[in-house]
Amino acid sequence: MDIKNTTSPNFVGFKKIVGTPNQIARIRQDIPDKYLTLAVKKKPYKTALYLFSGKHFNKLIKVIKKNSNFFEIRHNVEKFMQEEPKKLSYEKAAKKLEKGKL
Repeated sequence: MDIKNTTSPNFVGFKKIVGTPNQIARIRQDIPDKYLTLAVKKKPYKTALYLFSGKHFNKLIKVIKKNSNFFEIRHNVEKFMQEEPKKLSYEKAAKKLEKGKL
């Protein structure tokens, strides 16, 4: 019987979850530690939670090493990553997280 190692995450990439600050705080607690999360306040009642894993996590680290101004990177993540993240609403992200498919 062959046993394969299936420890790779269900999602490898760059995602953005948008919601209220309270929603983002709730969902952020349930996200597994294998993902890097970065919450950015966009408007008084709107926050974006960015998720990084795999090659996108490595790319973010390279961007941080190149540019010493983390504040600028944090508030312009998409510009520095030179890529659009896959966007999810809070409701869709919560459902995927319940199923373990985030």
